[in-house]
Amino acid sequence: MGKAEQGSLSLPRGVTLRQHKTGSTLVITFTYKGVLCREPLSKMDTTSRGIKYADRLLGEIQNQISSGTFDYSKYFPNSKKLELFGVVKKTKNIKSYLDEYLKICENRNLSPSTIGGYEKCVSALSSLHRLHVAELTPAVLKNWIASRKTKLKTIRNNLSFLRSAIDEAVTDGLLTINPVTLVSASRYHVIDSTPNPDDYEVDPFTPAEASAIYLHCRFQEWKNLFRFAFNTGLRSSELCALRWADIDFVENTAHVQAASVVGVLKGTKTKAGTRKVELNSEALLALKDQKPFTSMKSDFIFSDPKTGEPWANSDAIRKKAWVPTLKKAGVRYRNPYQTRHTFATRHISHGVNLFWLAGQMGHKGPEMLFRHYGSYLAEYDGRTSVHSAKL
Repeated sequence: MGKAEQGSLSLPRGVTLRQHKTGSTLVITFTYKGVLCREPLSKMDTTSRGIKYADRLLGEIQNQISSGTFDYSKYFPNSKKLELFGVVKKTKNIKSYLDEYLKICENRNLSPSTIGGYEKCVSALSSLHRLHVAELTPAVLKNWIASRKTKLKTIRNNLSFLRSAIDEAVTDGLLTINPVTLVSASRYHVIDSTPNPDDYEVDPFTPAEASAIYLHCRFQEWKNLFRFAFNTGLRSSELCALRWADIDFVENTAHVQAASVVGVLKGTKTKAGTRKVELNSEALLALKDQKPFTSMKSDFIFSDPKTGEPWANSDAIRKKAWVPTLKKAGVRYRNPYQTRHTFATRHISHGVNLFWLAGQMGHKGPEMLFRHYGSYLAEYDGRTSVHSAKL
């Protein structure tokens, strides 16, 4: 191996000195995978002894490159070249990937409310933050799911964000498969035996209560949203995702084909959820009154009048519009999902065809109606039986 003179030192080929303000550093140069690499030996003194060490190290590296056994990260764990060769530091933990994916989302210029929802997901996953991605096993995820006291829907939203973040670890080569895809939240979620009336009890609004809600909306856009909800039975997440292009003003239908969950547009809850909902005169009035606000500036029909942005999710509607309106109207609180129950029970009281109603609500068949509205169906049957007897 030839030698080169640099200053007063005799340097072997491939070994150089890099001068800087505080002194000098030995640098070895070699070619790996067609890339010219220069790596400093910052902890090695620039003495004849240090130069001999650098020469031996360079020979060792070149031999391993020739035999195909060279591990770049073993020799230079902090090198910037690692990413170039597809090697990622094995110290990267789950929090790093969550932050990385959150940054990706921020770069997509999503609304502040959407980013806020993602930040809540990062916080909800705090017990997993310090784990290295290789330690995120299905067993760890099962225990995390079982420990959560939140709703199953919230857990699924958190896992959806985690899955997207850990996809980056798969891309980086730290994992061969994303472990989040192997675990079902519903299987390991511990169901709270204490019933929550707001979530599970069918408690529809009366016509007088609905009128009071319309009357006390602070913004016309809130009134349009609530009127449309009461008269179509759409879920809040479906209302967030509904676009003007989904409305057929000739056939008077709304094509429901998406939902907004934590600010992310997804398909409907079930295959049957993709449906065409018939629009009555009240629903059409809500759309007519909404047109001046969004039809010329947004693809989405309903938006938050305070921000001018489409509603990010059902939670945003509940907190920012629904709760204050019911309080102002003096209407006993029930959650927004009760607008859907109101739509169903009103049609049941009118004796509509249950197969038609199931289709309008996105159910596979009437079985779900019997499960949720059995008492209302029985009450209607009782009234019709009495009426028949009188005839």
